[in-house]
Amino acid sequence: MYREVLRGLLIACILLSPWSGTGAQPARPAAEAPEIKLDEQTTLKATALEARMAAVVANFALLQRQAQDMQQELKQILEDRKKLIEDAAKKNRIDVGDPNEWMFENKGQRYVKIKRTP
Repeated sequence: MYREVLRGLLIACILLSPWSGTGAQPARPAAEAPEIKLDEQTTLKATALEARMAAVVANFALLQRQAQDMQQELKQILEDRKKLIEDAAKKNRIDVGDPNEWMFENKGQRYVKIKRTP
């Protein structure tokens, strides 16, 4: 379940980032390309918008990195959880099967197998 959530988050991050591989640097216009001249007031607004856009892109890149770090951390947690369940099951001579089918019950301080309905 956690893997699907992280996979969806990572895919959303990749799909929503139009500058993910370009470093947020727009292509230079060709010499013969048309141009739009701006007055001083409009230039200030355009500069502010471009700065805000660069900040959003930078924050998005940071978010992607954080998502990758969280994915690695979750992977390690799931491995540790699997080992814990398997070790505890060996002591109790119980066949675990898939560790993802076990849920921790805090009140009873135990793992119980989740009943799946087809």
